[in-house]
Amino acid sequence: MDDDALQARLRGIERRQNLVIALFALPYLIFAAELFGFWVATVTATSLTLLTLAFVIVSRRQSRDGVGM
Repeated sequence: MDDDALQARLRGIERRQNLVIALFALPYLIFAAELFGFWVATVTATSLTLLTLAFVIVSRRQSRDGVGM
């Protein structure tokens, strides 16, 4: 396989891995909501979601900027 095909497969594996991690996080969030209260769990989940979104945006911009070098 050439490098482009391997990179495409790797991106697909990473997407599936992120989906599995997100699906596993939901039961933990529900458990935390029952343990700490729904308000605290909602604020925490929202904060983590925004941080994750910011990380994804920054990493994609860096990878896109690095392609033209």
